[in-house]
Amino acid sequence: MTTAPRSGKGLSRRNLFSLGGAAALTIAGGSSAALAGGLQGAGDVDWPGLRKALDGSLYLPGDPAYAQAALPYNSALGPRTPAAIAMVNGRTDIKRCLTRAAGHGIPIAPRSGGHSYAGYSTPDGGLVIDVSRANKITIKDDGTVQIGAGARLSEVYAALAARGRALPGGSCPSVGIAGLTLGGGIGVLSRPYGLTCDHLTSAHVVTAGGELLRADAKRNADLFWALRGGGGGQGGVVTDLTFATVAAPTVTVFSLTFPNPATPAALSAWSQWIETAPKAISSVCHINSGTATDPSARNRIVGTFVGTPSKLPPHLSTLIAAVGTDPTARTVRSYTYLGAMQHFAGQNTGREKFRAASRVLKGTLSTAQAQQVTDLMAARRGLVLLLDSLGGEVADLSPTDTAFVHRKALASVQIYTSSATGDPAVLAVQKALTPLTGPGSYVNYLNAGQNDWGSAYWGKNLTRLRKVVKKYDPDGVLDFAQNARNA
Repeated sequence: MTTAPRSGKGLSRRNLFSLGGAAALTIAGGSSAALAGGLQGAGDVDWPGLRKALDGSLYLPGDPAYAQAALPYNSALGPRTPAAIAMVNGRTDIKRCLTRAAGHGIPIAPRSGGHSYAGYSTPDGGLVIDVSRANKITIKDDGTVQIGAGARLSEVYAALAARGRALPGGSCPSVGIAGLTLGGGIGVLSRPYGLTCDHLTSAHVVTAGGELLRADAKRNADLFWALRGGGGGQGGVVTDLTFATVAAPTVTVFSLTFPNPATPAALSAWSQWIETAPKAISSVCHINSGTATDPSARNRIVGTFVGTPSKLPPHLSTLIAAVGTDPTARTVRSYTYLGAMQHFAGQNTGREKFRAASRVLKGTLSTAQAQQVTDLMAARRGLVLLLDSLGGEVADLSPTDTAFVHRKALASVQIYTSSATGDPAVLAVQKALTPLTGPGSYVNYLNAGQNDWGSAYWGKNLTRLRKVVKKYDPDGVLDFAQNARNA
C-alpha cells in the first residue's frame, strides 16, 4: 500500500524511494533456468503443429512479436529466452498447449500479468502459456463476478466500480487477477474485507493432464483449498475465477511521516496500534534505509479507512500520541472506491526493476525491537521495508481453512530494492529480521535464493498442499524450482 505526494498524483509502492517511502503476484510456473532437456527438449515439440492448432497465437524466436512478449515484468531479471510463447484465447487453447508440450522435458509455465518476482512465469527454454487475452469480466445481478484469468487489476476495479461493487486486492494495476488470488491477495483493503482469495467462490482449472475442472467448496474441494493461497502455477492452469463482491465503499486515505529520530517509536507504536485498530483501518508502515547525507532510517505510515470519514481522526490521534511526537507531514483525503485504487496505482504502467523478499511479522514490536529494525535499515542504502497490515477479516479464518497459512500474523514484511544487483542485500536483511519477525514469508513475493522457502511460504499447510499438487500434476508437467512438490 502506498500514498501520494502533495501534488495529489498517485504512486506505485515501487516508486516511493525518492519520497521517503517504498501483488502480486501473477501465475508462476517453470524454473527460470531450463529444466533437464532445456532447449534440446524444446526441439521435440511440434511447434508448427501447435501454432496451427491454436485459436490464439504462438510466438517463436525470430517472430516479430517474440522479443517483447519474452520480457518479464521485472527488468532486473534480465532477458529471457522461452522456446515459445502461446497467447491463448481460452480453455481449449490451454488444453492444446499442455497436451502437446507435456512430456518433452521442458518447463511449461502459465502467465497472467507476468509479475512473478523470481520470473518463473517466463522460463528459459520452456513454453509460456500466456492467458492475458482471456480477460473477460462478467458481473451478475447478485453481485458475483466471473473474471478471466488474464484480467489486470485496473480492469477489474474499473468494471466493478461501474456497477457499484468492489473486491479487495493489490495496488499494482498491471498485476493479473489470477496470480494475486492464488497467492492469497494482500491489499489495501485487507482488514475490512479479507484477502482477495477469501472472496473466491469457484474457479475453472485445466489440470496438467489437460482435464477441465471446476473447483469450489463442493467439487474438487481440495483443489479449491489450494487455489486460495497456495501460489500460482501449481497443479493446473486457472482459466477464470468467480468472486463474491462487496458494495463499493468510500475510502479515506491517510499518510503520516514522523521525524527521522522518531522512526523506532513510530514503528513500535504502529505495530501496537494496528493490532487493536478497528477492522475498518488497513495500513502499511514504510521503513526506508538511510542516505549518504542522512544515514538515519526514515518512516512513513499510510493507510485506508472504510466508513464515515469524520471517525478516522481520533484513531490517528491515538497513533500520534503513542509515537510521542507530531508528524512532519500529514494528509487525509476521501475517495470513491475506484478513486482510491487509482490513487494507489499511480501512473507507472511500464516494466520495473527490483529485487525483493519477505518475512511475516507474527506480533507487535517493542521499542527495543523496533530500534533493532531501524538500526539494520540505517546501515543499508536503497532498501525499504513495507509492513502491510493483516488482522481484521484476514484473521477471522483459521490458518488451515485455506492454503494461506499466515492468518494470525500482524503484517507481511516486504524487503525491497530497485537495484538490479540488490538480491544479496535483500536476503541479508531477511535473515537479520527473522529473529524479530518469525520465519514466515508471503508466497507472492517469491525469491529464488531463499533457503527456507517451503516452510516459510506454507508452514503447516505444506504437506497438504504438496499432496494436492501431486494429485493434479502427478508427472510434474508444471514443475518449477519453488513448486510445493519440491519443498
